[in-house]
Amino acid sequence: MAKEFKCVVCGRCHLKSRRKITTKALKQFENTKKVNNEQKVSNCLSECITDDSDSEFVINTEEAVSTKILSPKQIELNISSTHTSHRFCIVCKKEGTSRNKLCKVPLQARTQAFIKNAVFIDGNTRCCKHHLSEQLFDDTSLQALTAKYTTTYMNRSDITSLLENVRKTLATSHILNFDNPLSLSDGDYYNLTGLSKQQFNELSSYIVSARQTNVRSVRTCIAVLLTKLRTGLPNHILGTIFSLAKSQVQRCIHSARVSLMQDFVPHFIGFQHISHEDFVRNHTTPIAKTLFANDSEDAAIIVMDGTYIYLQKSADYEFQRLSYSLHKNRPLVKPMVIVGTDGYILSVLGPYFANGKNNDAAITKHMISVNAEGMNEWLETSDVCVVDRGFRDVVDFLREQGYNVEMPVYLKKGSKQHPVEEANASRLVTKVRWVVESVNARVKQWRFFDKVVSNHFIPIIGDLLRIVCAVCNKFRPPLAGTHPEDKSIAEAMLEKCKKGNAIQKMVTEEGLLTKRTIYKLVDASNVLDELADFPVLSMDKLREITMGVYQLKQAPNYVREHEGEDGKFELYVCKIKENLLKIKIQSRHSNKLSHTVFISYSDEGDIEGWYCTCKSGARVVGCCAHVASVLWYLGYQRLEQQSGSRRDFKTSVLDASHIPSSDESDCDSLPEE
Repeated sequence: MAKEFKCVVCGRCHLKSRRKITTKALKQFENTKKVNNEQKVSNCLSECITDDSDSEFVINTEEAVSTKILSPKQIELNISSTHTSHRFCIVCKKEGTSRNKLCKVPLQARTQAFIKNAVFIDGNTRCCKHHLSEQLFDDTSLQALTAKYTTTYMNRSDITSLLENVRKTLATSHILNFDNPLSLSDGDYYNLTGLSKQQFNELSSYIVSARQTNVRSVRTCIAVLLTKLRTGLPNHILGTIFSLAKSQVQRCIHSARVSLMQDFVPHFIGFQHISHEDFVRNHTTPIAKTLFANDSEDAAIIVMDGTYIYLQKSADYEFQRLSYSLHKNRPLVKPMVIVGTDGYILSVLGPYFANGKNNDAAITKHMISVNAEGMNEWLETSDVCVVDRGFRDVVDFLREQGYNVEMPVYLKKGSKQHPVEEANASRLVTKVRWVVESVNARVKQWRFFDKVVSNHFIPIIGDLLRIVCAVCNKFRPPLAGTHPEDKSIAEAMLEKCKKGNAIQKMVTEEGLLTKRTIYKLVDASNVLDELADFPVLSMDKLREITMGVYQLKQAPNYVREHEGEDGKFELYVCKIKENLLKIKIQSRHSNKLSHTVFISYSDEGDIEGWYCTCKSGARVVGCCAHVASVLWYLGYQRLEQQSGSRRDFKTSVLDASHIPSSDESDCDSLPEE
């Protein structure tokens, strides 16, 4: 077999014999323009094979295929690199097959790997397609990417290309560029917009009506609006962050708002975006259904409440009077938020004025009278409306429309405490109604609504609020989840609701509240020995007693106040009643008010009952925060020795009521001997 030689034109080894090339022809070949290194050579010059003469061999450069002349890779650098095989993926090391086809690693991904992982990837390497997302490695693939070699051989072209790509990437790194997925991390997306990178991409995919311009993209418009809502920053600061003029920021906000209201919001908020059946099936918790719907499969339970958005003082005097709230003593508007019992926002109506004619009851009556968003056709007879006491004037109106209304009971005039029946009934309502307060708090995490809103946003404040609520519905988890024991908890609450408070009856009939000589003060430093027989309570047992977590969250704060230097935990043991404790708890709202807590326990380690002198302290469906703090301290914290750290802010703020006496001042002014 004849020896084959490599052709200088196409690079293939198929020559049976060599032919001499003149110097003039060689120079003409090297100067060929627009070299294409990846184009395949279809055939070589016919003279290479057919001409056997010894005459000079001349290359026709016009017909020859252009090939890029690269310098040899002789520069060794201490830069880690991957393998250069075409058969195996550089990330997972799997071999390419007909099912798992490999693709060439894009330039953006190679630059990303060098900047993030300090790993150089040659331009001819391959990887699996699922490792890439928009020409970049995903986070998991980037973490799995490792180097095979500690040094790399490069030529001048490799070094020049690498430096140029890094320069282009870092040139825009100081700008919030949402069009370049490499410029921002997932945490940056969440901090600025309230959404992860994946959620932001999904939100952007809904937008089809926005117009792309040379100044800003659709993604930039959405990012500017969400950053405005999330941080509440003024437009000129957003312009600095996004490298836009103030007028461009305003146009971005307008474009994004219009597009989101048209393409995104109608799918995730409003009475018409979800059917009555789907709402009942997917957004009604078992606790609410058991407490108020009698396990009915058709009744929708909605929770309504108005929230506040504060405004600047307006120069329009009529608007100033209409928007001024006598309750908050400042100008504001009131959107009405309607949610399901799991925290899903069904609709946001308004905003409404804040004067005396626009209280919660009047707003509710107006919504039903004008059939806002077709809510009268959506709601059905026997649906349940859970409201607070601010809706008391519209309860009869709602019941006339055929709806059931659940509202906490009002404290009667002249009374200091709810009877046990009313306190129990109110606890059933608050067990479900808390979710609307959490929804309002979740919306206020977008700081635009938590601050004083500039008056020029008043015409669009309703749209902005609906955009945030739609984002919460789409990308936030339910506030109230579904647990297997929810129905049993609700049944236990209904059962306890029928019972009276035996401890209250005993304290009242025997005058234990006013008698002082029948109690013995327990030394706070010796509580463990004095109350060694007090039941040990786990957190699960405490939640079973309180039937909620709010009271347990308040317990450490009450205990820390009474354990501090300025306060003491006044704990008394009854001399005439075995295993009966009496505790004084300072009110967190008033210095003049304190509450007395009674707790009875058995020798078998059970809490038999409790009673507190606060407004809702007589209930047996759960307990108040004062009772919960004592149970948490005696049954859990003092045994676990889990005392949370506490910063004493009182030492950082001056008290004008504390003026040193003249003796103290004289002592301070005396010179030292």
